[in-house]
Amino acid sequence: MKFAFHIARRFMLGGKGAGPSRLTGWISIIGLAAGSFALIVSLSVLNGFEERVTDRVMGFEGDLRISSRDDDVDLINIVDRLLRDPNVVDAIPFQERKGLVSSAQMEQRLVTLKAIPINQFSSFYDIKMDPTDEIEGQQVFVGHLLAQRLDLDLGDPVQIMSPVDHSGVGLPRRFSGNVAGVFQAEVLDVDDRVMFIPLELGERLFSRKKDMDGIDIRLLEPQKAEELKKYFRRSLPGGLSIKSWADLHSGLFNAMRMERLGTIAVLSLIVLVACFNLMSTLVLVSYQKIREIGILRTLGTTARNIQKIILIQGLMIGGVGAIVGVIISVSLVLAQNQFGIFPLPEEIYFIDRLPMIFNSGDLFAVVGISFILILISSAVASSRTLKIDPKEAVYLEK
Repeated sequence: MKFAFHIARRFMLGGKGAGPSRLTGWISIIGLAAGSFALIVSLSVLNGFEERVTDRVMGFEGDLRISSRDDDVDLINIVDRLLRDPNVVDAIPFQERKGLVSSAQMEQRLVTLKAIPINQFSSFYDIKMDPTDEIEGQQVFVGHLLAQRLDLDLGDPVQIMSPVDHSGVGLPRRFSGNVAGVFQAEVLDVDDRVMFIPLELGERLFSRKKDMDGIDIRLLEPQKAEELKKYFRRSLPGGLSIKSWADLHSGLFNAMRMERLGTIAVLSLIVLVACFNLMSTLVLVSYQKIREIGILRTLGTTARNIQKIILIQGLMIGGVGAIVGVIISVSLVLAQNQFGIFPLPEEIYFIDRLPMIFNSGDLFAVVGISFILILISSAVASSRTLKIDPKEAVYLEK
């Protein structure tokens, strides 16, 4: 192995007077560095946005949601049991229904009305809230996009109607409230389609509902949501549906997962093209050094050792490119997190810098992909040396 490594280093990029092989070798190094760089930076950006979306979704939904599949289950009693559980930090019941909200200017919007214990809004939900105001009457909270569409401000009155719930004379039930706060969930279209109302108002407005629609839960250890979901299924009565925040938005997270796989597949093509160039470089070096190879074969070096020399050379050239790309990309991610080199318009993205999160798993994936492609291309190129005849190689004129 030391012998093969020593000769491979001497043959590196064709050695002295290499000519074209040196140029193609450097192109291979640059291509592999660019591919590794693009993969790690792109995955870091995806990680950054994915973590932000996850945080915002968890802030709006809670860690677990329990709903009833059986009309005989009393969710209010379930809330009391949950609040006594050491794994639970907080739990609130809610009712939910599509409804119509109208402003004093007669602007109307179809929204999702979510009735909760309104005094627990700030403590339970991790949602950015504009300064609130103490007002009289029924307090409601609206998203900032909805407030803009309806031209609402703090203290403004709104009319809330549930088209599917009727009064005694057959007309839709209608109640009034006042805007006590404007929130910014900063995820999906929540700020434009959701309004929070007091639970007692929801019980009067949703006259056709007999019980709560569900319970949102905050866990002491949110990272154990999947494990605790199974625990609650065993400990709570039957007839309940228990879902995590990931289950509630499985379509969104599946899309982000496919986006990650697509990014890896597309950007790996850069590494693949660089490996084709690496293969041509190794074949070119093999023919440039054919007389030296013939001399080594005449002196007793086996064909497998010659193949090993070219294989090691390919790994050295490819390894240099991949390592350089990894070092530059990791340095860029660290610099972005420290100094915010790439800013973002905060009014659009709600953050002032491009989010980048370095994941060791992504590093191993990128290094693994690069190493496999380099190894395959080097193995294919080195196999050409098995066809070299020692006698013809010694007398071959360059």
